[in-house]
Amino acid sequence: MTGPEIGGTSRRTFISLLGVGAAAAAGGATLTGCSDGGSGSSTTGRAETEDKLSGLLPKYIPYESVKPDLPGENGASPGFSHYPAELKRAVPDKMVPSGKEVSAMTPLWSPIPPLTGNSYFAANNERIGAPVKFNILNGNDYGDKLGPILAAGNIPELLCIPGWNISSLTRFGQAADKLFEDLTPHLAGDKVSAYPMLANLPTRAWAYGVWNSQLKAVPFPSDGFPWALFYRKDLLDQVGAEPPKTADDMLALGKQLTDAKAGRWAFGSVADEMARAFGAPAGWRKDSSGNLVHKIETPEYAESVAFVRGLFQAGYVHPDVVGNSADEKALFEGGKMLIRQDGLGGWNESLQRQLPINPKFNPQPALPFAHDGGTPITWGGDPAGIFTFVKKGVGKERVKELLGVLNYTAAPFGTEEYQLYNYGVEGKHYVKQPSGAPKLTALGQKEVSQTYIFLGGRPTAITQSEYPGYVQSLSAWQNAAAKVREKNLFDGIRVEQPAKMAALNQPFDDALQDILRGRKPLSELKTAVKQWQDNGGNEGRDFYAKVLSDNGR
Repeated sequence: MTGPEIGGTSRRTFISLLGVGAAAAAGGATLTGCSDGGSGSSTTGRAETEDKLSGLLPKYIPYESVKPDLPGENGASPGFSHYPAELKRAVPDKMVPSGKEVSAMTPLWSPIPPLTGNSYFAANNERIGAPVKFNILNGNDYGDKLGPILAAGNIPELLCIPGWNISSLTRFGQAADKLFEDLTPHLAGDKVSAYPMLANLPTRAWAYGVWNSQLKAVPFPSDGFPWALFYRKDLLDQVGAEPPKTADDMLALGKQLTDAKAGRWAFGSVADEMARAFGAPAGWRKDSSGNLVHKIETPEYAESVAFVRGLFQAGYVHPDVVGNSADEKALFEGGKMLIRQDGLGGWNESLQRQLPINPKFNPQPALPFAHDGGTPITWGGDPAGIFTFVKKGVGKERVKELLGVLNYTAAPFGTEEYQLYNYGVEGKHYVKQPSGAPKLTALGQKEVSQTYIFLGGRPTAITQSEYPGYVQSLSAWQNAAAKVREKNLFDGIRVEQPAKMAALNQPFDDALQDILRGRKPLSELKTAVKQWQDNGGNEGRDFYAKVLSDNGR
C-alpha cells in the first residue's frame, strides 16, 4: 500500500474507508505455511502502473440511483443531505440460486450482534438467496488472527482483509496465489456486466485488487482520508474552549481540559495527527537532492514525537491510553477524554450509539491545521483500502454465486439493498423520521450491525442525514481537507512493498510507544530509526526509488 504507513499509534488508530471506522493494525506476521516458493511472491516487492493493469480490470459501467446535492471537490466524497422518497431495486434476482450457505469472515469494530435468531440477518439472507454464516472477529485483533489462519489455509469462501493488515503480512503474494481465486476470467472487461453493482466500482479501486498479475479481490473504495482529529464540541462549549489550530493550542487545551479529580483528560491517541500537523509526509518524500526519505526519518516527524511525548509527560493523556489498555471510543463517548484521532466513519457510528441516550452528544472534526499556524497538509491513501477474496478451488458456478453476494453488498446509497444491509426492515428495525431518514428501533439497535458492509465495497458517499448537520459538516471537512492533500509520489502506481518492510512496522511501533510514554528516552528514536533502516528500510528505499525511476518520476 502506498498510503499512510507506520505511525505513532498505528495499531490503535482508526481510519475511515467508505464511512466505516476501522482500527489500523500492524501485525508483521509471517505466512509460514505459504512460504515454500511459488511464483509472484511479493518478497522482493513489485509495482505496476494502473494503466498497465487495464486488461485485468472490470469495465466501469456507472449506476446512479440518486444524485448528490453536495458534490465532492478535489476527490472528496459526494454528500446526500436527505434520503430519497423512493428507493431503487438494484438487484432484482437472488444472487445464490443454489441456496447453499455462504461462509464469510469479517472484522467488526463494535459489539458483535446475535448470530442466531437475528431477523436482520434473515431479511438480508432472504434477498441474497442463501444464509451467510459470518465468522466475525474483533477488528482490533484482526491482523493478529489473520497470519495463522492464512498460514493454515483454513479460510472461508469469502474473506475480508483490510489493506493495512495486508501490508503487515510478509509473503502475502504467495498466500494470494495459493488460497484465493483468480477473478480475472469472471470480471475483466465486459464480463463484469453480469454484476452491475460491481461494475459501478471505480476502476482505480479495482487496480488495487491485483496481486501477481491476477485480479484477486473485490475492492472497498476509499475516500483516501485516514483519520481526523475529533473533539467533543458539546463539552468544549461548556468550558468556552475552541478546537485547536496550532500545536500551542493543543498544549493550552491539555491544561484547560484535563481535570484528573473529575476523571477527565484532554487527549487520547493523537500521534499520527500531530505528525501530519508538523508536516511529516504520509510515507516517502524526496529531499532537495532527489533522494527518498521516509516519514520517520524526517525532522518534522521527530518534532512531532517530542511534542506528543510532552503531552504524556504533562499528564494530559488519559491513563488508560498511557497504559495501552484504552477503549478509546468508550472513553471519548463517555466524556472521559475530549480529543482524539479516529477514522471519519467512527463519527456516525458514535452518533448511532450515543444520541439515543445523550441528545447533546456532538463530536466534530477539527479542520486540518499546521503546528505553527501555517498552511497544513493532509495525508492521502490508496483508492481502495479493504478487500474481499474468494476461496480458491470452489468451482466456476460457486464463484459466480459468491460474486453475486458481493454484487448485492455493493449496491449504493438510494437502493433498497443499501437500505436493507445498513438499516434492516422498515417498521421493524427502523422507522422513517419526518425527513425520510431512518431511525433504528430498539430491535434495530440490538440486531443491526455493519456486517454485510464488510463483504464488499460501494462508491464512497456521505449519507447519514438522520443525524442533523452531519452530512453538511463532514462534506465541508472533506472538501477543505482535499484542497491541501499532499501529492503522492506513487499516485497511479500499484505497489506491493517488499516483505522485509512489512515486518518493520511492529518493532518500530513498539519502540515508539515506549518513547512516547517515557519508558525510553527521546534519544532512542534515532536508534529505532537506525534499526528500521538496517533491517529492511534502506532496501525498501532502493526498491521504491527504482519504482519511481522506472516510471520517469
